[in-house]
Amino acid sequence: MIRVVAKTISATTAGRRLSEILDAVEHNREEFIVARHGQDVARIAPAGAPVRTARWSDVLAILERLPRPDSQFRRDITAARRRRAGLPRDPWARSSTRRS
Repeated sequence: MIRVVAKTISATTAGRRLSEILDAVEHNREEFIVARHGQDVARIAPAGAPVRTARWSDVLAILERLPRPDSQFRRDITAARRRRAGLPRDPWARSSTRRS
């Protein structure tokens, strides 16, 4: 499992919202770094076995070892994309933002 980056919060926020933060840690396995005067001073994280962290290079190495999709996979994806309804071919074609 790859750990999500911890959210940094102030000590004031931690004090005011401790119950909410503990709920997020318990139920969503979120982590928080508590900072005081701009310095990280504590981590609030789920108890128990630590979650193994991985670098992107580790993730890419794992992906490289996976089998490559076969030609049928490409045909299946192409067919599924053709069947999808309601999406414009060019999502920016209907944008309200003027193109430069």
